[in-house]
Amino acid sequence: MFIRDAQVQDIDQLLAIEELCYDHPWPREAFEEEIERGDVGVGILAEEEGLVVGFLLGMAVVHELHLHNLAVHPDYRGKGVGKGLLEAADNYCRSHDLQRILLEVRQDNEIAQRLYLSRGYVAVGTRKGYYGPGRDGSLYTKELEPE
Repeated sequence: MFIRDAQVQDIDQLLAIEELCYDHPWPREAFEEEIERGDVGVGILAEEEGLVVGFLLGMAVVHELHLHNLAVHPDYRGKGVGKGLLEAADNYCRSHDLQRILLEVRQDNEIAQRLYLSRGYVAVGTRKGYYGPGRDGSLYTKELEPE
């Protein structure tokens, strides 16, 4: 697996993964905005033999990384792609003096929650109806030790 920064030319592959993973996928414009955000934008992807198999998108705000989207192609789940992306996010934060990562995940997405907990994230709250009626979001954070 190869980890690298996401580029605008990767958007078609990111969209394909997004559509496989989510009932309400982000539109192309959201991917463009995330990737073209400039110094505060964070886009990391995982490739296997030249094929994008997962991605992570977020934004650096003051001393925090706000993780907005993480997805792994269904054929590559359980193979360490999500862990690799989260490790790359940790490394990005340390190299940019960011002290914390924040994210939210659907409360019924137990697989993602187990992944976050296994990587040192802590559940810190709930957003009622964040993903629609009856679909709450769980807030997670991870404090990072300086290098």
